[in-house]
Amino acid sequence: MPSLETANVGKAVAARVGTNIREVRTKLGMTQAQLAAPEFSISYISAIERGKIRPSLKALSILARRLDVPLTFLLEGSPAGAAEARAVGYSPADSGPDQRIDVDLLQAEVLVQQGEYAEAELLLVPIQADRITTDQVYRLYLLRGEVHLGAGEYQEAVVELRNAVSQGEALNDSEYIERARNLLGKAYFSLYNYTLAMENHLRCNSAIESGLITDPVFSLDVFSNLANDYFRLGDLDKSIVFYHRALETLDGMNRDSKSFAHKYMEISQHYKGIGKLPVAREYALRSLAVYEMRDEQRLVGLTHQRLGKALEKQSNLDEAEQEYRQAISIERELNDEISASICHTALAELLLKRGHVEEAEHEAQEALTFARSSDDAQTQGQALIALAQIRHQGGDFDAADRLFSDALELLDTSKAHEIAAGAYFRYANLLEERGEVQRSLTAIKKAYEHQRLGKRGDLE
Repeated sequence: MPSLETANVGKAVAARVGTNIREVRTKLGMTQAQLAAPEFSISYISAIERGKIRPSLKALSILARRLDVPLTFLLEGSPAGAAEARAVGYSPADSGPDQRIDVDLLQAEVLVQQGEYAEAELLLVPIQADRITTDQVYRLYLLRGEVHLGAGEYQEAVVELRNAVSQGEALNDSEYIERARNLLGKAYFSLYNYTLAMENHLRCNSAIESGLITDPVFSLDVFSNLANDYFRLGDLDKSIVFYHRALETLDGMNRDSKSFAHKYMEISQHYKGIGKLPVAREYALRSLAVYEMRDEQRLVGLTHQRLGKALEKQSNLDEAEQEYRQAISIERELNDEISASICHTALAELLLKRGHVEEAEHEAQEALTFARSSDDAQTQGQALIALAQIRHQGGDFDAADRLFSDALELLDTSKAHEIAAGAYFRYANLLEERGEVQRSLTAIKKAYEHQRLGKRGDLE
């Protein structure tokens, strides 16, 4: 049986560990849920932080890695010293980087670009941040963040990308910081936290404007992200400005493979010249694999579509229609079924608004064809909503109701709560116009339910 003195020492260690974990976690802006998942429960983390239990060394090592501090720091350090801790990892001068880790990170990066997130994650899981170089640690955090983003695990992405930003700051490397911050903004956007998304993207934009980053591909992404942020926050004028900046950024380049490959090699040479070898390697790889260039061309097409949305909200319907048609041309050429469906749906709704019912019908049917080919519930739901509105405007309420029912069922299962809420509100308004008050109220309740689910996802 342990002595009273031993028990008191154990309590003191538990209290110190709990205090250190809580203060580091709060400094990082992490919730207990973010720190806990997936290995631990929230109640377990809470008990540790209150000094009620002392975690095992295995548990402590997991928590230390997640909090981006050495394990010994949680056992012995004072939280106030966390800010002074050096970057995670060791200096390449100590023993030289492990080339096998470089290969694993490189392969994971290629898999991320190909959308193979589960395979990329399998490569990253065994890599331990305290056993690799500081540059490799940054790449590890960034790739983990990209994997979570691609898998729709946005809270987890926030944690990893915050770590990447912190690692970049510890290395005093503005390029690293802003690349991670741009992705962090995307994660916040996906969590419907448009204000935090914009704050991060504006800091990236400041780095571009001050000349700290001259990469046009990075600029394209940041401008497009900022335009989306402003659009969601209701500032259409600024949204349109940044959509135009995004389109103008690569305006001097053709969208053919050779032009992009040449530009990527130029960017790679630039980064090699200033000693940014990981970034140089990334762009050299893109140049090598650029023969398809789907992601960048898809982004250009979707930027035209989003600019059209902003112009439509300003009642500039002629220019909005031009942007939608330009977007459709790009996405159909790429045979990107989901993006093509989104663009056809947007054009169908605009044409209906302009009273061009037959053309709207054609575009909505095209949208539905692409959506069904993609087997994507969200885009199918959006296309069906467009068709339902066309039937409703033509007075065929039974057909409209059937289409709305099918569309809302798809959106209910897609977990796209913001889109589902908007669809239910739209249906509620049409039902109210027909004098069906009770059904309108039911639809409104469903809309608010989706809004709450979206906000809950933001808080968890």
